[in-house]
Amino acid sequence: MAPLLIALGSCHEALVQQPLLAALRAARLAHTVAWFGTAEALVEARALGLPEAVVAPAAPAPERPEQRLARLAAFAAELLAGPWSLLVLAGHGTFAPMLAAMARSARLPVLRLGAGVRTHRGPGDAPRRAADHAADAWCTANEERRQQLLREGARADAVFVVGEPLGEALAKLPAAQAAPVPAASIVLAFEHMQSLQPPEAAAAMLDALTGARGAVPLLVVPTLPVFADPTVRLPVGCRRLEGGATAQLHAALGARVVVTDSAGWQDLCAQAGVPCLVPASAGALPELLGAGAIATFGTEPGQLQATLQRLAGSPRQPAPIAGTAAATLAAIDTLRQPGSKTMAPAAAPTALPSDGDASGRTLGEDEVALVSMAIRRGTLNSTRGTFVTTFEQRFAKWLGRKHAIACGSGSAAVHVALACLQLQPGDEVITTPITDMGALTPILYEGAVPVFADVDPRTLNVTAATIAAQLTDRTRAIVVTHLFGLPCELAAILELAEQRGIPVIEDSAQAFGATYRGRRIGTFGRLAAFSLQQGKHITTGEGGIVATDDDALARRAFLYVNKAWGYGDPKPDHYFPALNYRLTELQGAVAVAQLPKLDGVVGARRAVAAALQHELAGVAGLVLPQDPEHGTHSWWKFAFRVDPAQIPGGAVALGKRMQQTGIACVPRYVQKPAFECELFRDWSKSPVTWLPLQHNPRRERPQPLYHRGDYPGACEGLEHVVVLPINERYTDAHVRTVATAIAAAATELRRG
Repeated sequence: MAPLLIALGSCHEALVQQPLLAALRAARLAHTVAWFGTAEALVEARALGLPEAVVAPAAPAPERPEQRLARLAAFAAELLAGPWSLLVLAGHGTFAPMLAAMARSARLPVLRLGAGVRTHRGPGDAPRRAADHAADAWCTANEERRQQLLREGARADAVFVVGEPLGEALAKLPAAQAAPVPAASIVLAFEHMQSLQPPEAAAAMLDALTGARGAVPLLVVPTLPVFADPTVRLPVGCRRLEGGATAQLHAALGARVVVTDSAGWQDLCAQAGVPCLVPASAGALPELLGAGAIATFGTEPGQLQATLQRLAGSPRQPAPIAGTAAATLAAIDTLRQPGSKTMAPAAAPTALPSDGDASGRTLGEDEVALVSMAIRRGTLNSTRGTFVTTFEQRFAKWLGRKHAIACGSGSAAVHVALACLQLQPGDEVITTPITDMGALTPILYEGAVPVFADVDPRTLNVTAATIAAQLTDRTRAIVVTHLFGLPCELAAILELAEQRGIPVIEDSAQAFGATYRGRRIGTFGRLAAFSLQQGKHITTGEGGIVATDDDALARRAFLYVNKAWGYGDPKPDHYFPALNYRLTELQGAVAVAQLPKLDGVVGARRAVAAALQHELAGVAGLVLPQDPEHGTHSWWKFAFRVDPAQIPGGAVALGKRMQQTGIACVPRYVQKPAFECELFRDWSKSPVTWLPLQHNPRRERPQPLYHRGDYPGACEGLEHVVVLPINERYTDAHVRTVATAIAAAATELRRG
């Protein structure tokens, strides 16, 4: 088999890839190392153990950056003429994307080592991203970096999680070479001038470090001109680190604390267990920050000093050594196999965007900026902050209602809406048997009895007729759920409710932006409840909103969210039993950033739904969802019906085939109507269910109270429905992938 070409460009890469090069030699895999770095760095790389390498010709005279790139391009062109099987590319210098592009033009596949590193703020992200995007396959250190590559369009089957190679490289350093020299210093290692802007930032940082370090030596790595210039005077007790990469490695391994803006130094510290401090403006590696391996600091000298002192006393905790070289070798072996499917061009996206992560969400820099603002303010409680209040005001305006009250979840929103009605023990609330349990248990917690109305099997929504069949003299409220974003036929429901004087609550959790007779869903009932849960049109992870035009109901909703404490009243008190259902300022900041995107999200989902309707129109046996006669769907999900007479096995069989081809879906949506869940099988098992029933005539009936024979619409609807997740990130290619899979699955079932 043709040999490998391994491209390196810095001392750091030479150190990091030592275990891989040793493994290649041990396995007797033919390979050539090509050096694209400077002559000075090559000396250091060899000191760190770099074996023989093909080296780019030295420049005959001082050269400008564009001249150096042209020289390296000529060197690369000569190299790539060889009979290589794979280019293994480390580093992200300017040569890396150029070399990868030239290799791909020569039909030589490219494997990128150390891929997926992102600080999301630092200046180093652009070259790292460029080098990653030029490759065909990737080796990355951890799952977080793998997910980052997938979000940026990498193929799932071409990304290999191999672990962090640096720890293995450090473990193989000779003992004498690994000795910390000098010991117990604070090491300042900056690689990007942007991290020290404005210019006085460098001096301020040195002053703050000098004031915080006490008698500890401060070593400054002279990577940047501001620190390398011998005419720049450093504070007393600070000195420049002499020597090159080897000296820097020794200093890092022996440091008490490292202060850096470099992703490479962050990784080094994490692997060696050296406390590491990163300026917030430079960008910390999120996975290391989340693991507690590094810390950040802002511009305030006091904060820097406090953080530095805390880290200086923390024990060293080296990272576990992963078998990275062996895992990388296995990835290389996979890629070099003749006809490797991993390296074959993908005909369509291999993974669909998911609302469970960033691939299917609109979360981005707006949310990051406002959450950062909330944290910097230091007020995370909404009773004293401004973000939650701002969101409430803006959402009320967007919806077209007088009041909006934010709360901790969609379930909390339903609970708050019910609490506003001041139900009495044993009162009945009519609801749907096809809904989340979070919309049902609040009825019980308010001392009322849930009464289930059947649904239209085509829409899975309650109707005026099914509600009327459940009305009694104990009915005190009706909850209508606009399932999947499809509006209920509200005119007849509202007329029925008005005739009986029964308030209607709209469960609009899935129906942001849906309309009925020209008005937004959520503006028809006395109250409306929305959800900001992870998968909704806009999200704060968890969260909810209650909307109303009634001043008295709004006042009671506000109180219920706040333990019934009358904030702002002349003599506040806890007026009635209530809970703490508040949203935090962190969630409020996300909500403020999400709201302006809502109309675009709904519009994008409508376009996706229209494209699916077009692509699936010719598939016999499918009944596709449409806009209602008097309104517009908001497409939380794309729920279609399957006719078992035309597609053998119906919804369950088709859904199973879809799942086997990688298309996420939920046949039946829920496996049984809500009244068949355990808590409704025997109401006596919990006081939450049993006590309300003691004040209602239904207590005389035998358990269970509800039977599927009385709900033919719900049973038929669930039997025939397949629920397909869609989101605003779907492209035409994603739609075609899904539609092709559905059509193929239907054809296979018909063939038997």
